[in-house]
Amino acid sequence: MKTLSAHVVKPAKDGSSIEVDFRHPATEKIQRLVFYVDDQTGLSGIPKLTDLRSGQVVSIDYVEGAQGRLLIRRIARVKLSGPPPGLEKFRGL
Repeated sequence: MKTLSAHVVKPAKDGSSIEVDFRHPATEKIQRLVFYVDDQTGLSGIPKLTDLRSGQVVSIDYVEGAQGRLLIRRIARVKLSGPPPGLEKFRGL
């Protein structure tokens, strides 16, 4: 099993797959990947795949299936947090 974090491009209207953009950490190149749902897919904190919106960040645990299809084993929305209140104005010592 492999894991990655990526930005949602769009989920399929029927909820059977999701298209994401993954920035490779070594090359910084963005790869467009499609992950598919099967009977072993688990959604963590997401009622259904179609609830995800473009631009959200997700963490995906996946395996490679037949014909190279990327099959989701677990997907969760990543909550991004900014600096604590007031710290965005901090200019250093």
